[in-house]
Amino acid sequence: MPRAADGVRPRLVSVQSTESGRPAGVVPRLTHPAARRWYPGAMIGLLYQISVLVGLWTAVGDTATKVTATALLVVVYVGFLLLPPLLWWESERVRLTGVGVYFAFTCLLFPFIGTATTWTWVYVACAAGMVLTSARTSIIIIGTIGALQLAIIFLAGEFDDSWYIALVTVSIGVMMSAFSRQIASLRALREAQGEIARLAVIEERARFSRDMHDVLGHSLTVVTVKSELARRLVPLDPARAEDEIADIERLARSALADLRAAVAGYREMSLSTELAAAQAALAAADIEAHLPRNGDGVDPELRELFGWVLREGVTNVIRHSGSRNCWVTVTEDRLEIDDDGRGMAGVGAVGPGSAADQRAPGGVALPSAGGNGLDGLIARARPVGARVLVSASPHGGVRLTVRKAEA
Repeated sequence: MPRAADGVRPRLVSVQSTESGRPAGVVPRLTHPAARRWYPGAMIGLLYQISVLVGLWTAVGDTATKVTATALLVVVYVGFLLLPPLLWWESERVRLTGVGVYFAFTCLLFPFIGTATTWTWVYVACAAGMVLTSARTSIIIIGTIGALQLAIIFLAGEFDDSWYIALVTVSIGVMMSAFSRQIASLRALREAQGEIARLAVIEERARFSRDMHDVLGHSLTVVTVKSELARRLVPLDPARAEDEIADIERLARSALADLRAAVAGYREMSLSTELAAAQAALAAADIEAHLPRNGDGVDPELRELFGWVLREGVTNVIRHSGSRNCWVTVTEDRLEIDDDGRGMAGVGAVGPGSAADQRAPGGVALPSAGGNGLDGLIARARPVGARVLVSASPHGGVRLTVRKAEA
């Protein structure tokens, strides 16, 4: 893993690499999901350079000089787009070298466009903020660039007209540095949430293992002892041996009943566990999750149903909605799942009190999969007197609601 200058940004390197592994070459880095998210904002940032190009071509000068300057500017712009994705997975030394080379290249523009070259240093500051792992180093570099801009503008006698270039450079550079660290913290949080969910599964498996030992260990030990006793009693006291065999049968049936009860408890849906699993699943799908911490306040009669609805609803948000956010609201007798995705045209109510086919006219059915879609939720809601509603969400997507029906 790449080395870092301090303990802040190593997390950024690791979380950027966790999304689809560390890219091994230039093309995988430039096509990585993180790179694809970088390009739109970076291209918008290049709109600042329109004034530089207009000033270049409207100024007095020969065409060859203008063409050369334009070619250099295009390289600067392309470098701004490609440099961060190429450096994100490198060591701190390589990152510093890349930013330094980029800065040096922009200085080639001085003979062609003069002090207007300092406008391109906005992109050097942005690149430093986005790729350097050390916050202190990036701030020092950004501040130094701003100071150089002020010095050059002052020496050129353009301070009164152009001093704000340094202000723009430093402010945008610092903002990009802070934004980069915010993204790193968010991704580290998502990674931690996934780890918490994984540990919860491990703990549940350990609990089940303990339960199996507690349920079966004693019963099977007694069955073994009584079987040995019955075998010895068969030639000596057949009547007593028959009693022991009957007792063995009773113990075996009791152990089987205990085993079935333990498995039923293990398979029972837990709302709190599903909330943790939903958090991890949404994070893995790069969907911002807005979830309650637990479902302790829910009516015990509705907790299992809410767990199934949460699992199905989150699955559909991930697979079909194309959303960027998912909201889950839980009260004593109501569960709502909202997204800001593509949305659905109709509204449907199912459960007690709906149409005979358990679907209101114009209702929208969620995709079914082995009884776990809308039809499965209908079947689970009916025994506890609950209703399932699919409607348009105020966030622009779909709202899936399950609530206790009014008496």
